[in-house]
Amino acid sequence: MRRSRIALVMSVAIIAATGLLVGGLAVEAVSDEKPVASQRMDLPIDPAAQQKLHRMTDPVQDWVESGAPEAEGYAGTYIDAPNLRADMWWKGEVPARARELIDVNSTPGLRVRLLPAPYSRADIRHSIDVFTKKAPEGTWNSVGPKEDGTAISVTYDRTGAARAVRGTPTPGAYERWAEEIAGIPVTATLSGAIVNTSGRRSADHSPYYAGAELRSPKPSFCSTAFSGFRDHARVVLTAAHCGNGKYYTGNGDYLGTLDYAGSGIDIAMIGTGAGQGDAHLYDGGWSDGSGSSRRFYGPGRNNAGDIVLTSGAMSGWHDNLRITDVDKETSNEDGEHVKPVDFAAPAGGERRVAVAKGDSGGPVVANPQGSDNAMEARGVIIGGADTMTCPAGSTAWDSTTCFSHVVYVPMGQIVSQMNFSMS
Repeated sequence: MRRSRIALVMSVAIIAATGLLVGGLAVEAVSDEKPVASQRMDLPIDPAAQQKLHRMTDPVQDWVESGAPEAEGYAGTYIDAPNLRADMWWKGEVPARARELIDVNSTPGLRVRLLPAPYSRADIRHSIDVFTKKAPEGTWNSVGPKEDGTAISVTYDRTGAARAVRGTPTPGAYERWAEEIAGIPVTATLSGAIVNTSGRRSADHSPYYAGAELRSPKPSFCSTAFSGFRDHARVVLTAAHCGNGKYYTGNGDYLGTLDYAGSGIDIAMIGTGAGQGDAHLYDGGWSDGSGSSRRFYGPGRNNAGDIVLTSGAMSGWHDNLRITDVDKETSNEDGEHVKPVDFAAPAGGERRVAVAKGDSGGPVVANPQGSDNAMEARGVIIGGADTMTCPAGSTAWDSTTCFSHVVYVPMGQIVSQMNFSMS
């Protein structure tokens, strides 16, 4: 068994969506008299198709990101695994090199559609930069590109938007205001603010797994993400907003001290010294006493339409989440601008929990592979959006907050900016 059945808990007060976690440390024995049964989630529908489609589109996106001048018309990509296809949008003529890369990596039964777009990703990123610089603080929650190259996508809340539009902040009124600033079309959605999801899984120990309970310096509960190395030093990833200082496991054992934080991405590395990491993540419910886990590998690229899964110490394992947006930016409740971030929500439009306060720092994964269903590393959880009621018994704390959208930093950015290599 990987985890202790006796846990130490922290007494905290959670102050609204825009507040902070405060409070002191209290030691209390938690009884397992009424454990919540672990739920083994179904795997994403047709994960093999998703992986094969990525083998067709990833080389094109790698080429785009290399800075090749011929690729400047690229707008976006959407993976539609249930329909065995991917869509890629381009402004102007599709480069011959893009077609060649798709053809050489093609798989029978799968296809990539090349579609026209009015704006390139570069055009849209320029307009986003203009918007975020000119729009007053508090008037938007998140902003990013539409994958089809037609507009930028913005979420906002009523309070901040009312100041901007000087009236009732309907989506139409907000879009007209935002378009005047951005210079290109805007699609606006009323949504709650992005909330840090710091807030527990039972105690872990070396070698450390992803998705375990983490007691942070704030103090608050967070979760661990992937273990690995930075400049040959052993580290474990978590969310930077969990605090700067010493970190402890769920049973109070010292894990390590914050070693390095990325700039503008809300990700931190905890130096574990002699403590070793392990390429595994917990994949059971929050109260699972068996220590159910599986290997992780990666990292992998995120595209809109992909199916991903999350694991956190507060709310456990959540499957069948579809990526709705990639390459967005947001301003979190600590007032920090964070980019890039990706968003995912339950596939099929159902309203269920994707993440809860306490899951901050936990892993996002995809594409089960092999006989043990090892998972590809996709990102680290930093927040949630669209508050919802937590089902009874579904979280380690009854007083926590649940969300139907998970917000996370993609692994590509973590690897490149923080010089992180996985265990």
